[in-house]
Amino acid sequence: MSKRRFSWSVEILLLAVTAALLPIRTAWCEGDPWYRDVDYHWAAPYIYVLWLEGVTDGQLSWWRDQLRAYFLPDSVCTRSQFTVLLAKVFGLSPCAPEYPSYPDVPKDYRMLPGKPAWQWIEAALAGGLTFVPRGRYFYPDSSITREDAVELLVTSLDLGPVAQSLSDQEVASLLGQFGDGMTTSPERRRSMACAIKFGIINGYEDDTIRPKNPMWRCHAATVVYRSCLIRASAYPSAFSPDGDGKDETVTLSLAYLKNRGISAWQVIIEDEKGHRIFTFNPDETGGTPPSSLVWDGKDRRGLTVAPGRYYYQASVRDRQGRQFFSVKKPLDVQKHSLRGYLRPEICHDGEILTIDAFTEPKAQSVYGVFSDGQVRYLHRIDEGTRWTMQLAIGPFLPEGPQDVTLVAVFPDIERLLPLRFTRLDSLWLEPDVFPNPAGPGQSIRLFCRTSENVKEVTAVLMGQAVNLTKRGNSWEAETRVSAAVASGEYPVTFTAKTATRQAQGTVILEIRTQRLQDLVFTLIK
Repeated sequence: MSKRRFSWSVEILLLAVTAALLPIRTAWCEGDPWYRDVDYHWAAPYIYVLWLEGVTDGQLSWWRDQLRAYFLPDSVCTRSQFTVLLAKVFGLSPCAPEYPSYPDVPKDYRMLPGKPAWQWIEAALAGGLTFVPRGRYFYPDSSITREDAVELLVTSLDLGPVAQSLSDQEVASLLGQFGDGMTTSPERRRSMACAIKFGIINGYEDDTIRPKNPMWRCHAATVVYRSCLIRASAYPSAFSPDGDGKDETVTLSLAYLKNRGISAWQVIIEDEKGHRIFTFNPDETGGTPPSSLVWDGKDRRGLTVAPGRYYYQASVRDRQGRQFFSVKKPLDVQKHSLRGYLRPEICHDGEILTIDAFTEPKAQSVYGVFSDGQVRYLHRIDEGTRWTMQLAIGPFLPEGPQDVTLVAVFPDIERLLPLRFTRLDSLWLEPDVFPNPAGPGQSIRLFCRTSENVKEVTAVLMGQAVNLTKRGNSWEAETRVSAAVASGEYPVTFTAKTATRQAQGTVILEIRTQRLQDLVFTLIK
């Protein structure tokens, strides 16, 4: 006997023993009376729990003034019956739009004698529990195939993205556990593989899953029992406890049985090898579980877990000690990081500003938001962990210090990194003095060519400041050398100023007194 078949047999045996101990004939719940045709059926324990939850629908009939109910466990389950069961298990409220959404599901439609179903099917459509688009034919009385039922369950349990993320190799491996696994319709294979992986559906004793066979009502009750009576979900499905203050925790939401009299609960988190990493309520103390829990990504020792895929599962016990499990679901721990730098930190117009960024794990894109409001994308160097860009700086950016905000885009998450540099526009000056050399008392001309952004030019000669006047593309002024100045070399310091900074240049003026003495001698002669 295979291990899978052995575990299946033990499960049914234990549930059958449990069912024999239940006061089935005397129990009562809101909804149908207890069903007369399931007392000794192998699925009785599953049907009983769903019946106590008030979510089952059977066929009702009167006999000698007594209302009798029959579950019809070995009859095929129709598309409408399975949809209504899901809508009730997921706690949806009946929905009654003005006009029916499906042409073959009118307002007076009944899935069983005396069992209206239109409002429940409308609720399932509104709640995303059906894959038939509005306006199409629903075929409510057709039997639902096992693969279609699995597709609905996987979608309803928010496992659709997980199913789609399975590789072709993993899908083939999971379906290959059964002799007819690959006969599943191509568009249903990922959902079927996902259901096998997380224990939503088990095979028959002959190692088949019979994907295209109609699902019986007893099997419908069984798969819903296994996957929907206690449900857990995580938001976000991937989080990043890396200490940067963003997406540091994950919230686990719980939805559980309403009529079972919960006496204990527990939520466990495991790694991919099945090792328990963290447990909420490890001692299973009494009381109902909270509606939500927050995990900070730390293990039971208080250490942050390594990046990777983990799994979470909730369980509750009722007052009879029976334990109910949610479907085990994946949860990704990711260390999303963005590092980067730019150079040079002071950049003149015409210079190239280079920005390098490093992401972990692979990012979808990285871009920078500059002071001019423009978004400029970095180029991917490798598979998505190294990025770079080069930008020629110019007057399209403001002068002075400014921020560049780097943004790394990951699936469902972003990371930001502020960088800072200073833009210096082109500032230059070419000063000169005419004539040079000059003599004491002589008139001289100060001249300075500058860049266009210069707003003011001054010159200082022998302690005297002179303001130059702009004329075309140059700055000019005239001044006179003091008659009492001695021979020698004197600096003339020019200062060119923009709105934010300034630059200086110096010309050495040579003063020669000999020229004046020669001129006086000539006049006397």
